[in-house]
Parts: sequence; C-alpha cells; structure tokens
Amino acid sequence: MVKKGKFKLFSFLLENYLIYYKSINKNNKLIAFSILESDNFLRIIKPLNEFLLNKYLFYYSIQLNIPQKRKTIIIISFVGENRSNIDKFFNLIKEQINKIDCSISFLKNRKLKRHFLHVLSNNIDGGANSMKQPNFLVLKYGESLKFIQTHQINCDNLKNQMISLHSLLKALKNFNQKGYMIFNVRTNNHQKIVTNAYFLDIKHEVDSNVIDIDKEINQLYDCELFKKSNLNISNIYRILWRVNVSDNFYAINNNADIFFSLSHFNFQDISKFNTQFDKILQLNNLDYHRLKPNLFFIEEKILFLILEDNNLKYIKKLLKNFFSRYIIFILILNQKEYRKLIESNEIGLLDNLKILSFKDFVMLDFLELKKENLLKNA
Repeated sequence: MVKKGKFKLFSFLLENYLIYYKSINKNNKLIAFSILESDNFLRIIKPLNEFLLNKYLFYYSIQLNIPQKRKTIIIISFVGENRSNIDKFFNLIKEQINKIDCSISFLKNRKLKRHFLHVLSNNIDGGANSMKQPNFLVLKYGESLKFIQTHQINCDNLKNQMISLHSLLKALKNFNQKGYMIFNVRTNNHQKIVTNAYFLDIKHEVDSNVIDIDKEINQLYDCELFKKSNLNISNIYRILWRVNVSDNFYAINNNADIFFSLSHFNFQDISKFNTQFDKILQLNNLDYHRLKPNLFFIEEKILFLILEDNNLKYIKKLLKNFFSRYIIFILILNQKEYRKLIESNEIGLLDNLKILSFKDFVMLDFLELKKENLLKNA
C-alpha cells in the first residue's frame, strides 16, 4: 500500500481523466489513476520512464489482453497529499504524451471507470464478494463467478529477446488462455527502472480439464518462466490497481526493449516491411517517391534506404552519389548486422547521415521528417 495508507477498494472519486482514492486513516494520502489506450504504445515507454525517474509518477502498468482483441491499455498512478499536485503532474504528462503520439487516447469519466473495473468485473457499479480456494481467488457478482489465478513471470528470460513477448502471447492464446498480462513498472531505491510481471488467468468456470499452464509454458520454453502465485483476499486491490503481486522485481532498460517484439512492423520479411513503410508514409501525408523497392525519396530532401543486412558496398555507393545533396537515413533490419555496421568504423560520423536499428525506427516520429532540422541531436 501507499505508506501504510488504508483505502476502500470500491469507494473512489471519478472526475474527468482521473480516479481518486483517499486514505481512510490518518495517513491523509491520495492515490490516483488514469488510463491511456493505444494501438502502438512503444514510443511512449521511454518518456513514461523519465516521468518515473523524475517522480511525477508513482508507477505505471501495461495491460496486454489475451487473446489480443482490444487495444493495449496503460494505467498510470500518482501519489500525493493534495489533488492540485496530482492534477498538475497529470496535465503535464498528458500534454507531453499527446505531443509524442496524438493517436493515444486518455480515457474519461464513464469509459475510464469501465476499463478500470473491468479486470475484476463487468459490473460498472463495482462491489463483489470474494472467497479463497486452493488454486483460485473467486469473485462473486450476483449469480456469476469469476476465478482468478496469478502467475509470476520471470522477466530475465524475456529480456534481450531470449523469449519474445509476441511468442509468449501467441502461446497463451494457443493454450486457450484468457486474461491479462500485466507489467508493473516503477523505480527501485537505487533509481533504476524495474518491473514485476504476471499473468492473470481468468475463468468463469473451472472443471477437471483445466491445464497446468505453468507446466505447459515452462516445458515449451525449457525454463522456469511462469510460477503460480497464491494471492490472498486482502490483496485483491493489487489486481484492480494493476500493482505488483509479489516482491520479485526485474531490472529493465530505460526504453522499450522488452516490448519490441509487439511492434506492428514485420522486421523478418523485407518485402512486407517495405509495403508497411509505404503505407505509413501515406498515413502521415508525406510526399514521397519509391525509387526502388527499398529506397524512398521523401519530402524532396530525404533518401530513406532499407536493408536487411550490412551491405557496405551499396551504402558507400549511395553516399558517394547523393550525400552532398540529401539527408540520408539507412535502416538495418537485422540487429546483429546493424551492430556490425556501427562498430566497423567504415562509415564516419556525418552530419547528413542517420543509421537506424529497428528499435530506433519504432521510436521514429514520421512527422519529424517534414522538419528542416530533423537530424539535430541525432
């Protein structure tokens, strides 16, 4: 809890973009929640981490739906002693996030309340009876039951794409699992970004055919990736608040590394990627010509080359012919080949040249390609 504050789980104030809880003891603490909804959240992970490090946020949690039928939601949480400070931090974050990606929506009023409560109940008015069974936390709403089981996730096996998050989500879908994967992200005492990740396995009935998902996942990936966690009734707030379900936290980088496999772009197939790149230029209303299948001339000032690997001969030829006249972007889809090019010192530091990895590309703001000083601070 928040410095030993006590809160009533279904007693909160809903106002515009924020849900507020007030402690019922002498702690006098406020905790508030807002929810962002996005089709592609990768570009805002780094700024959210900066907000954490600057203590504008208490934590944020990424909720991935299984199966993935809906947009990803991100719950951001604030702590304070008065609403004015919380409102100030929220408005600053909302303004900055909308500048980065105007397609991200901040949920408001009734929609905010519905998405906030949905993980526990479809009953928007809240309230539930709970009981504990050996393997499940059971919630009862009238005549309906919901069985919830929590599984801790070892994030060390997800880092650096040892196991891709995309593959894990697909495996859960193939095992006919339904629920939510939660990544609770915060700072530790050493001001490092850490996460506690878990899978909320949600069922409306339980029978003898229920599979042991821990065993199945661990056998599939040949490591202990999942571990069942028995959540007490007194800790049900952890589910609603999408907070950590254990004290096991894993250090992660101050960017979106662990989530990159969820990108909508197909980095494994260059022809499909080039088609997707063509479409995103259209969607951003950029003026361009496709000179070759993997070479684009954008806004009459940029040459954008897409390569699978480190084709140094082709790159040098392009630079020789066009470097003096245009800004050149070179995207290397294969991460190892990208590292080879960067570390080879064959290509010097040039003012008009930007070499991108696929991670750089995911973070790229395409509207910046219209601006004159787009390579400033590159």
